[in-house]
Amino acid sequence: MELIKKDNQTKVDSSNVESFRAKVLSARVKASDDIKQNEFLLKIENTNKFSKGDISGWVGQAKSKKTFALTMFCAAIIGGLRLYGKFNANKKARVLWIDTEQSPSDVQRVTKRIKSLVGCEIGLFMYGLRPLSPAQRIEAIGLLLEEHKDIEVLIIDGVRDLLMDVNNAVECTEVMTLLMKWSYELDIHVAVVLHVNPKDGKARGHIGTELMNKSQTVIRITKDETDGNISWVEEVLGRGKGFDKFSFSVDKKGLPVIVEPIYSYESDEDDPPY
Repeated sequence: MELIKKDNQTKVDSSNVESFRAKVLSARVKASDDIKQNEFLLKIENTNKFSKGDISGWVGQAKSKKTFALTMFCAAIIGGLRLYGKFNANKKARVLWIDTEQSPSDVQRVTKRIKSLVGCEIGLFMYGLRPLSPAQRIEAIGLLLEEHKDIEVLIIDGVRDLLMDVNNAVECTEVMTLLMKWSYELDIHVAVVLHVNPKDGKARGHIGTELMNKSQTVIRITKDETDGNISWVEEVLGRGKGFDKFSFSVDKKGLPVIVEPIYSYESDEDDPPY
């Protein structure tokens, strides 16, 4: 993790003391300051949830369709779409998507799904970094952020592969600090995917604890208990107003679609719930 170590020294070099002092003092926040407010890129239904300069966590068990949920999120953003009335973009924005674990053909399938939902792949920059080591992946992401300076969203699917040990507190804190730095200094939203433990449903390892603590919102994807083709999307932690959980499935074309709720009535006299 040499790249992180160089970027997060615990001590300030004596030659940089004054510049560091100025940086620290400039971080003071006063009520009278004219500070740029968060720019939200996307709503879930009518609730702003994902802003530039912040982080979101997308968690769930393996094969719970986390990537399908992110596909809708990404498609709405690059297309400036109101997708199914659930993923509603406030504007068009460019997305850098980093996949750390799938083969090139599987990564391409994700790209094709997004293209099918939007009609094109303009504004999407998809990269598969499976062959690289954790340290190399971090370095590669930094390089790609330099290459694609006009992106407003960075997706990392999944963040676990930036680490050697998900339970190493120092390593996990360094990675989370780097994610926060990217979001703040580049003024982008960083969305990261992480598995949960099968037994207790908690985000995996110390990196999971850091993600839960530092994220603007944490979205959990879970498979329906009776229908394996249906997955549920819900917010488990978040700032501000939340949203009602909803479900989606994958259609015959391999595209995620929202599943409308089905209501039952005890008698003909009941009024329908709409």
